[in-house]
Order: sequence, then structure tokens, then C-alpha cells
Amino acid sequence: MTQRTAGARFLPAAIVAALGGVALLLWWAQPRDAVRGIADRLAGERWYAVVYRHTPIGHYRAAHGRTPEGDFEFRTELRFRLAGDTPTRIEDRLVFHRTRPHVFVRGENLVVTGDSRREVVVEPGTATVIAEGAARERPIAADFALGDYLAVERWLAEEAPALGAATASLAIDFDRLALVEHRWRLQQRETDGTAVIEAATPSTRADALGFAAPPTRIRLDRRLAPSRMDMGNLFSIRRVSNADTARAWETSPPLFAAGAHRANVDQRIANPSALRRITLAVEPRHAQAFAWLGATPDGLLSGSTERRPVADASELAEASAVTASYPADDERVRELAAQAVAGIERAGDKANALARFVHGLLRYHDAPWPRTVFDTLRERRGDCTEFADLYAVLGRAAGLPTRTVTGLVYRPGTAEGPGAFVLHAWNEVVVDNAWRSVDPTWGQTQADATHLPLPPETMLDAIAHLPKLRLRVVDAQYAQAL
Repeated sequence: MTQRTAGARFLPAAIVAALGGVALLLWWAQPRDAVRGIADRLAGERWYAVVYRHTPIGHYRAAHGRTPEGDFEFRTELRFRLAGDTPTRIEDRLVFHRTRPHVFVRGENLVVTGDSRREVVVEPGTATVIAEGAARERPIAADFALGDYLAVERWLAEEAPALGAATASLAIDFDRLALVEHRWRLQQRETDGTAVIEAATPSTRADALGFAAPPTRIRLDRRLAPSRMDMGNLFSIRRVSNADTARAWETSPPLFAAGAHRANVDQRIANPSALRRITLAVEPRHAQAFAWLGATPDGLLSGSTERRPVADASELAEASAVTASYPADDERVRELAAQAVAGIERAGDKANALARFVHGLLRYHDAPWPRTVFDTLRERRGDCTEFADLYAVLGRAAGLPTRTVTGLVYRPGTAEGPGAFVLHAWNEVVVDNAWRSVDPTWGQTQADATHLPLPPETMLDAIAHLPKLRLRVVDAQYAQAL
């Protein structure tokens, strides 16, 4: 998470806090100072959940305001854990002078993991790195002001740029000990004032297949405060309502101990691939847990191979879009999709062919580190998320609205236990204007009835609390008698 990208302006540790705002006029008797107005408008605290693909791994807190002397202060804290029991903490602080032109005064960066601690202090002209009890200084060009730092916010608030227009902002890269420029392009602007900006700095990364790294993309609400930031298709930072929601990951196992993301079931489920319908009761009976899992008010979860919800217009548009996560317009992706569905006309047959194609193309491998679709294609291996994301991008390239789904699925146990419902990813694809579930990881052209999607809006809480829950089989109906 500390690696610098074109989106470092908005990502810890290079993303420090002034993440949005609108121009504000000072009281009528004073001269106009739009940058000061934006900074003051940002005062307060915001919480964000940090997510890797579909799994919460940390939280991010932004707290902006003034120092006792009246200078502008931007503080952020990022905590995350990928493996083991020890989280990493990154704290950033930027200070700009209270009087115009609000020049940069001081920057601080602290990175702590276990007993490892590194601190960087930047003042105009000098950077001091403190690590392992020793301090070293080096020169740094840090001649910039608040207006340079908030250039994107001011640009959006005052200039009403056209779609595709770009601007630049400045930030301190605490890893490189340098003042860096990042360019941003306006991708979307809605009538309610929301906007999407995308890193416009060309990527220098291209793998052996010629795929470029997806850019960072930020969605801003009508006040131009970020509501979501996606770093390529690996990490996202999503604003949440309070600290408890943001910190739900702290009670969850680390990402790379994902086997612990499971809810035990009271009995073995025979031949799940032949199930037509299954109903489960959630225990303990807790209304909040029911909501997290998408259960009925009486605590029942059900899965069915016959349930085919109709896809509405917004869902079709979203599941057809070319995005950073799903670069369906990439030439190599289009070629692979064409290869997978060559000579096939009907949508249902295309969906089946793609499931078989992805299942045969990839070898299952529990990847311990973040991977992109491009990595998956190059290495020809991945876990269930890689299988599902590859299916989604190929489906969109083939003209099939497709999305990745995260939820629970039954995995048989050993002789000593009945098994459990574990965290898993699969796909939903639109066939005849209705959603159909497929599981390319398991090679299922019709995902079996034990595939239970989690509601996206409560997924963070569901995953965090999953080990505390237990499922009980209420009813199981098979296509044919066993």
C-alpha cells in the first residue's frame, strides 16, 4: 500500500488528506481566498474502509483542521494487515502557513510495523529520515503551497472543466523524498455535482503480454469529497459512516489466512452440485447479522439454481462498462474473448463456453499477493477472484454483461467434520435479460445452489463477523432423488 503510483496524490502514504472540497468565499469584507475556503471546508474527520478486491484489510482516517497557531493541517492514518497478526500503521501530516500564499511549512510521515519504525520529517529544503535510532538528512525541493496541493479541488470547483480535460497537483512523496507532480483527467461529471477523476500520468508498466497497469480512479461526491478511490483493480478505499464500520477488519483474520473466512454448518451436504434449492438458518439469531448476510428477517438464507432476477438498465450498463478492473476494450482481451466464443451465436452458449474456457485456461493457485487481470493472463494461474475477474472481463469483451460476485459457498469437510460455507468469488452473467450464476473456478456453467451472494453494501461487516456465525440446514431439494 505504500508503493507510489500515479494516484499517490490520493493514496497513503503519498495520499495525504485534503481529499476534496468546494470553493468557499470568506466573509464579504475580506478579499477572496478560494484555496483557504476549500481547506476550511475540509475541516473534520472522515473514515474509510480499505479493501483488497473483495476483502477488507484495513481502515483510513482523515482529520483536517488548523494548528493552535492557525496553520492549515492535514492528518491521515492508514492501518492495514495483509498477513500474520501484525498490522502496518502509516501516519502522514502536512502543514501549510495560515497567511497567503499558504506556503508549505512541514511534512511528517511515520511507518510502523511491529518493531520496525521509520519516520520522515520534511521542511523546506531538507528531509530527515529517522530509522533504527539514526537520522540522516538530504536536500529536497519542497517549494510549493496549499494551492498547488489542492489544485484539483480548486480546478473542479471554479473552472467547470470539460470531460477529458486535465490538470496537475503537487504532493510530497515520502518514499522518494521528492516533490512530485500528478496529472488528473476529468472522466465524468453528473448534474448533482458528483465527479470521477482518473490519473492522467502515463503508466510506465507493461507486462510481457503488453498490458498496461490500470490507472487510479477517484469518485467525488457533490461536495467534491472522495467517496471511493480505486487503485487499479487491486485496492479500493471506500468512505463509510463511522469508525466502527471502518475498523471491522480488526476482528477478521488477515487476508492471506482467508481459510478462516468461513461459517460452519451443522451437517454434511451431500452432492451439492445436484442441489436445486437449499435453505439455511443463521445462528446465533441476531438481526444485524441477518442484514449483513442478506438473510430474511427470520434469519433464513436460501440459494436456488432456478432464481433468475431480471437485469435492469443500470445493472446492464454497469456490467457492460469498460473499467480499470475490467479492461474489456484491450486488444488482447478482445482476441481471447473472440477465441473463447468463436462460432457461437446464442448468449447462453457464449456464457457456457467462457466458463469452460477460463476454467481450462487457468490453474488454481492461492496467490499470497495482489494480482491484476494482466498478471493472471500472463501467469495462467490464480485463485477464485482471479478466475471470476478474468471471466468478467472476457464476458464484457464478448458482449455479455458480466459481474463478479462475492459470497459464501459450501465446501465439504473431512471425515471429522461436516464442512463449512467459505468466502468465494464467482460470476453473474446476463442471458435473456436475466442474471445467471456461473462459477469458472469450479467449471460450473450453472453455479450450484450453495452459492449465496453477500450484499455489497454490508459485505465488509459480513466478512469480518463470518467466523462468529453458524449455519443450520433447514431444507435441501435436489433435481433428482439421491
